[in-house]
Order: sequence, then structure tokens, then C-alpha cells
Amino acid sequence: MKIFSSIIYVLLTSVIAALAHSTAEAPPDGMSWEEWHMREEHEMSKYTPEQFFDMHDMGNKGYFDAKDIINMYGLQKEVVVGKGDGMGQNDESQEIDDGLRERVVKFVMALLDVDDDTRITRKEYLDYAAKGNKFVDLGVGVGHHGDFETEYEMHHWNQYHKDQDPDIKNVHKEDVEHELLHHEHEVEESEQGPAGATKGSVITDDEMESRIEKDRIPKKYRAN
Repeated sequence: MKIFSSIIYVLLTSVIAALAHSTAEAPPDGMSWEEWHMREEHEMSKYTPEQFFDMHDMGNKGYFDAKDIINMYGLQKEVVVGKGDGMGQNDESQEIDDGLRERVVKFVMALLDVDDDTRITRKEYLDYAAKGNKFVDLGVGVGHHGDFETEYEMHHWNQYHKDQDPDIKNVHKEDVEHELLHHEHEVEESEQGPAGATKGSVITDDEMESRIEKDRIPKKYRAN
């Protein structure tokens, strides 16, 4: 059996000493990261654990693996452009490094992979959810799945332009931001390569630990 009390807090203090969003948004008060992700990325304010699992089990394997976790937290891209939602400023762009991905996967596996086989089975997740547990906020944002064009369409175009204003006669600041982001990112990519529009921001272990809401971690996993 895994010794959760020691593993979890070792990970809490070492989970991410690498690249992350220095200005990453946090879930609204009273909302778990999982609920926030489902509302913002899947437009579902109500869902069942079964639905959550099925939507994030890529390929219907019957388990979450490292790739599923990386995708779930929006870390599958080499670069997050702007704020990740298709808008924001180009200097907010972030390059994602492998160290961040590895540490996020390691932390999530320590919480849910009961039998240590590097897979979170459907049963393991549903047992975890049945106790009122949710996937936790790791300070890397809401988990945007798509590229910045797809995210703009999801988070702004569909709501304000798709049906009522397809010619964008009413220009919003989000539309301006997206066009500038698109142009600046393309220019910098052509001049400097895919990582040209990025910057690094290293967060400390203490900062990462402060982002995780410890009261949402089951008591049996806590050191004290």
C-alpha cells in the first residue's frame, strides 16, 4: 500500500519548481478546479463523475494515463499563447516544459492511482469522486484543451458573433486582443521559431504549495 501521508506532502513541496503561469487564474470561490474546468471548457455546470471520466479518457481506454492528465490540465501544447483562451497579450504567452508536465502527472497519480500501476482506472476515479473529492487546482489555469484559435471561438466567438454578428460589426476588446495576438504570434514564430513568443516564469515550491487548497485533500492523505 502506498504511504500517502509522506508522498503527498513531499510532492506538495516539490511538485512544480519549473515553468508555470505566473498569472494563472484560480477557480472562483467555492468552486473546485474540476467544476471550474467543466464549466469553462465543456460548458457544463452540472455533470456526473461518469461524464467527467468519459470526457477525459482519450480513446475510451477505461483509465487515465499521463497523456490524459496532461491534456486535462491544458499542458499538452508546447506554448500557451496569451492567456490560453484566445485572448490576452502576447507577452503573457508561456512555454510549457517537460518538468512541469512530469510533476503534475506525478502529483495526480499519487492522489488517485491506488495500485501504483501508472494508470487511474475508472473505478479508482469513481471511488475517489464518491467521497466528494475533485481534481485539484495546481495553479496552472483552467486547463484549456485547444489552441488559441479554437479557444477564442469557444470562449468568445460562439457567444457573441456566431449567430447574431458573424461579420463582427460590433467589435469587442476580446476581438481586438485576439487579432493582435494572432498577428504578433505569427510574426514572432516566423522570426524566432515556435518558442519565440514565450517567456519563462519559475515559481517556487512555497508558491506552488500555497496555490493548492489543502482542505480539499482528503484527511487520510495529509501528513498531520
